[in-house]
Amino acid sequence: MSFSIQKHLTNVSTLGYLLALDRKFPEDRHAVKQKQNRNIQRLMHRAFEIPFYRARFDACHLTPDDFRTSEDLVKFPVLTKPELRAWMKELYDTHPKERDSWDKTSTSGSTGVPLVLYQSQREHACTNANWIRVLMTFGYNPVFGKMLTFESSYRKEVKQQDSILQRFGILQRRKLSEKRCTGDEMKQVIQEINDYKPDLICLRKNCIVRIALYAQEHHLSIHHPNWYIPVSEMVDDMTVKILEKSFGPGLVDAYGSDETGSCIIRRPGNSYYDICNDTHVVNVYDPDGQLADEGRVIITPLFKTDFPLINYDIGDLASSYVKDGVRYITKISGRMNDLVLHENGEETSVLELRKITNDITGVAQFRFIQESYHDLRVELVRDPADHTNTPEAIEQFFRQRLHDIYDNEFRIRIDWRDVIPPDPNGKLRCFVCNVERK
Repeated sequence: MSFSIQKHLTNVSTLGYLLALDRKFPEDRHAVKQKQNRNIQRLMHRAFEIPFYRARFDACHLTPDDFRTSEDLVKFPVLTKPELRAWMKELYDTHPKERDSWDKTSTSGSTGVPLVLYQSQREHACTNANWIRVLMTFGYNPVFGKMLTFESSYRKEVKQQDSILQRFGILQRRKLSEKRCTGDEMKQVIQEINDYKPDLICLRKNCIVRIALYAQEHHLSIHHPNWYIPVSEMVDDMTVKILEKSFGPGLVDAYGSDETGSCIIRRPGNSYYDICNDTHVVNVYDPDGQLADEGRVIITPLFKTDFPLINYDIGDLASSYVKDGVRYITKISGRMNDLVLHENGEETSVLELRKITNDITGVAQFRFIQESYHDLRVELVRDPADHTNTPEAIEQFFRQRLHDIYDNEFRIRIDWRDVIPPDPNGKLRCFVCNVERK
């Protein structure tokens, strides 16, 4: 089939795959496990035919028949980002005739150099179908619902006006340029949101937070959508409080990546995250590479059988529990490469830094920047809706907590800002280390 025909059939294929997915999270955990197991076996048999993965099977003296459940995947090597980058480049270099038919995407590069990824048109359709299914699990209607979302950072936006179907109220979607979410144009953005009245708002976290803060500072009300999803970054407790003041109680926390697609979701009112077990395996590994309730998040998309990602180390940490063989996530803690570097060569987690803001009010945004082995800068943005604590009291609180954590290791500098801008890739990390590793 020609590439042009495949491209035109993507939407049709997306609908077909969507009909095969669970559009609600099933309560029958035994049936969930059975479906996942079948998909694991199919994936491993397909991967065995791919030279890159065949070498990994052979190195461990394993065959596809050794993998029948999600627990069995612990026997297979973990796939790191550098390994994935090298494999993608090899595929591109060695398949000049086929590569033009592949769908090309890219990660944001928040942990270094952006990762260029390739997938088949079938996998592209599966990814789209899975994202639509994720939206449907909390009640959004993809046919008649109205969505406000962001422009892609790596796909060229071609459409400039509504289609005929959208003019009749079907598949309505508007895109907001994040370049507009600064300065006084924010007022016009808020007015457009109020006029459009979307059922669902899906924006990068730093962008939707800036909108909320502007509205609070200028005493502007914003239309409360039924649901809103801050994407691309972790959602902490402070962010939840800020967003709920402006957008109401419909916060959805959806987790995934450009590499794996969306696969973990916490719906409004839930204290835990569901996993899309029919399309993904999400395991948690301890430091020894064994299954655990707390540790590294290791993801295997089960629908990616053309360009598989088996046991992909996403770089984040999570807490979880298993019930009747089905895993649930309770907390996602952030990337393992967010580490404080010390002069003696040690590296420590920034988890304690993240916790500081949980015990003080009056802060809307924060970022810690390690400038050297002995210099730590703290960027803070005032919460315009909460003046319980003075800036001086907040500074003293931060200095004391940082002293409790690091003693006198760091000279602390605190900078108050009107807004903390995102990185060029559109994300806003709460910790940045500018110290080169030895």
